[in-house]
Amino acid sequence: MTPNIPVVQESFAPAFVGRGVEVETVVSLGRRAVEGQGVVVLVEGEPGIGKTALLDAVGTRYEADGMRVRRGAAKELEQSVPFAAAGSWLDAAGVATDPRSDTIRALLRSGDRAGDGVMTHEFAITEALLGLIETWCDTGPVALLIDDVHWADRQSLSVLHRLCAALDELPLVLVLAARPLPQDKAFDALSADLVERGAPTIRLGALPESETTELVRHMVGATPGAGLMCQVAAAGGNPLYIVELVAVLLQDKAITIVADIADRTTTVATELPDDSLTAAVSWRLESLSRPARQVLPMAAALGSIVNVGELAAVLNGSILDVWSAVIEAVDCGLLIRADSELVFRHDLIRKVLAEQLPASLRADLLRRAGQVLQATDAPIERIAYYLAAGDHELDTDSLDWLVAVADKLIVRAPEIAVQLLRRAVTVPDLGSSTRSSLIGLQAQALLWSGFASEAESVVRAALRTHWENGDDIGLRWRLAQACHAQGRLADAVDIAESALSDAGIGAEDAGSFHGLSGLDNFFLGRLGAAAAAAEQALDLGAATNNPLATGYGLMALGAVRYTEGHLSEALDLSGRIIAVFDNGIGSDQFDPYVLHAHCLIELDRFGDAEETLNTAIGHNRRMNGAYLAPNLIAKARLHLLDGRWDDAVAACSYGAEVPDVFGYAPVARSFAALIGIHRGTFLPDPNTVPAPDGKLGSSGYAQFHPWINALVHETHGRQDLALKLLVDAELELSDSLTAPTLYYIFPDIARLAADLGDQNAALSVSASADAVAAREPTPARRGTALLCRGLVERDPAVLAAAASAFRESGRPLYEACAFENAAVVLAGAGRDGEARTALDTAVALYTRLGASWDSSRAVARVRPYGIRRGVRGPRNRPKSGWAALTDTERKVAILVAEGFSNSDIAAQMFLSSRTIQSHVSNTLAKLGLRSRREVARAMPGR
Repeated sequence: MTPNIPVVQESFAPAFVGRGVEVETVVSLGRRAVEGQGVVVLVEGEPGIGKTALLDAVGTRYEADGMRVRRGAAKELEQSVPFAAAGSWLDAAGVATDPRSDTIRALLRSGDRAGDGVMTHEFAITEALLGLIETWCDTGPVALLIDDVHWADRQSLSVLHRLCAALDELPLVLVLAARPLPQDKAFDALSADLVERGAPTIRLGALPESETTELVRHMVGATPGAGLMCQVAAAGGNPLYIVELVAVLLQDKAITIVADIADRTTTVATELPDDSLTAAVSWRLESLSRPARQVLPMAAALGSIVNVGELAAVLNGSILDVWSAVIEAVDCGLLIRADSELVFRHDLIRKVLAEQLPASLRADLLRRAGQVLQATDAPIERIAYYLAAGDHELDTDSLDWLVAVADKLIVRAPEIAVQLLRRAVTVPDLGSSTRSSLIGLQAQALLWSGFASEAESVVRAALRTHWENGDDIGLRWRLAQACHAQGRLADAVDIAESALSDAGIGAEDAGSFHGLSGLDNFFLGRLGAAAAAAEQALDLGAATNNPLATGYGLMALGAVRYTEGHLSEALDLSGRIIAVFDNGIGSDQFDPYVLHAHCLIELDRFGDAEETLNTAIGHNRRMNGAYLAPNLIAKARLHLLDGRWDDAVAACSYGAEVPDVFGYAPVARSFAALIGIHRGTFLPDPNTVPAPDGKLGSSGYAQFHPWINALVHETHGRQDLALKLLVDAELELSDSLTAPTLYYIFPDIARLAADLGDQNAALSVSASADAVAAREPTPARRGTALLCRGLVERDPAVLAAAASAFRESGRPLYEACAFENAAVVLAGAGRDGEARTALDTAVALYTRLGASWDSSRAVARVRPYGIRRGVRGPRNRPKSGWAALTDTERKVAILVAEGFSNSDIAAQMFLSSRTIQSHVSNTLAKLGLRSRREVARAMPGR
């Protein structure tokens, strides 16, 4: 019989053979997402073992199950590029035309002005990605697959952490493929999180002999014989190695088919080391032309994607010659077409090819790529990566390029920017001005990356070493910002004052330093110094047309007026800040909206305040996340007052997840604990709420910690201790940053003083309330003054007027408190019918809020007078079932049942998607449901 030599195939991509059990396992886990239960799966295996092929097979099965599949991959050469791995989901089929993904791409490439925020752009992109994924999940179950996650950048790993935490609330399956035992600490942390969550792990081992035989049969077109299988055994069951070994044998015509049996050709001596993929790939190259053999390793050294034009420019060769070499590589299966790009079929193959070059030559290639591509439209982060590779000195053109693009690079790839700028500042023979600029940019990159302490060290070292007289104003500005970014406000003020004492400082710089000094002096409670510095900043800002100085000055002066109780003046000043920065000037390190929102809250303009806070939160996500926590706490405070307590708790929870430069985490816990006391759940445990720590957050809300402790004392019958705590807090905090909101505790002081018969405390708090109302007679402040006076005078008419004022202000808890006190006063006067009516009104308001502790207290206070409630019914909301839902949760449940997505509901109810997500989670828990699809069936009457 005439032997047959099989033809070498154009593509050596292995067929997906075997792995049936593993595929079924991952598919069955993914079907939980179809039922509304999220899951994360880790697929582990050595390089070439078939992880990528398994993801392909699983993705196809998921699509058949009606899931939306998004496929991405991390790349070794992009480990320093922020969001490179997670951003690869945006390039999946069906996403390219999604306008929301375009917005994220714009964020990834934004950064005309890097700014000086800490971890702010990162946070904005993380939130945008999570929001987009949540929107995908709103329309049905989603599968997110990501290959080679062990190479993922730190920011993408953070996104994966956040997704894992949200799986209980999303119809999402997350499949991660990785090599075992990665060394990267960030990935180790994700792995530990997966272990803690009990995430299933699928470990791919060597192909069994039967499946290895099937793979070889598929490649050679016949049943493999014993000699061929003996040769293949050297691959150790690794599919990629098997394919490469068989490909070499086919290429060398070392396989012959006789009687449908494919075996080694005895006349051809193709011998490979038993376990050498390197040898197999090298052998394959032998069939290529010499130019192709020279070009491919150099292309491999530059990355997994081959751009013919760029490669020709880097090699200083002909595009036609490079194209010919590339076509040869495609024909022999080393390169494949992926969408519109040419890529190496497997990264292991790329690495084998790249490692054929000496390390020094690889570094030279990368450096030349960085130099050549500076004049092209190549992404600046890729150019920067090339320049950062190795330890070579940057040439003059590269330094000029770096200075020109630094602001953008700092935003788009801060880690690469830090690495490159660290090297740039060590270039010898730089001019003083150039070195100063580079060090300032290095500090800026470190601040943007969240390394404020290192930024400070860099600037201080530069000032000591190169500018012993300390006359570099630009570096001292960065130093002040680094201290500000770490919450060391006093140090920032000292640096600003030192710079201002320099006789050579220009008026424009002086305006900025005065503004920063004014703002930080305010944060430190030095109101006089803050106002004086603010006036200086405003004068110099106007004289030099420096909007930064003007903005800082308005912020500092407005904050002082707000704290002094002059709300209308503060509102006007804060409005001017917004006007300044809406003209396109970056907001530097403060938020132009936050003071305006605070003023609106205290003026009882809750609708306007919420709109402003939503703008501020969005602004901080995009530009300056250092003030995101203060805005979220302000929103929690707003909802604490307007009675939307679920939203307040959600804002507190969200606030605990964001960067907290100024120490607002204790405040978030205080707000949540206060709501827990009123609800009677005492969750979180008030004993776990940290005491004020002297940071800005605690200073602005210092009354909340003693307030919580006082109410806890009261629940244990220790009213005297409760009153003492509150009276002491009022005396101590009356002239502090807490002053604008200190009157929140006055009604409780007045109530306790009345019950205990402490006339001195009652008269004192009434006088304080009158003074607050006199400065700015808002409905809430008038209501507080009326309530305190009504209790001193035991006058139910005055208390009724207080309730009316609180109703006008939109503060239902305080309105209920006024009715409760009116009921007690009326009962004491023997006016039982009126007392009962007032009590019923108070309890009804408390019930709508879910304030079961207040409701019980109100009933107990009138019980000694023989007063019982006139309206019967449940006093406390049930813990489960439809009746357990709050008004807001009930509205959300109805919209969920009607098929609206979280983002649609958020738009209708003017809430954030995260808040809606929290409401949906609470609703499912109270109704005992597993997915949102079950809500419609659980609704009464359906």
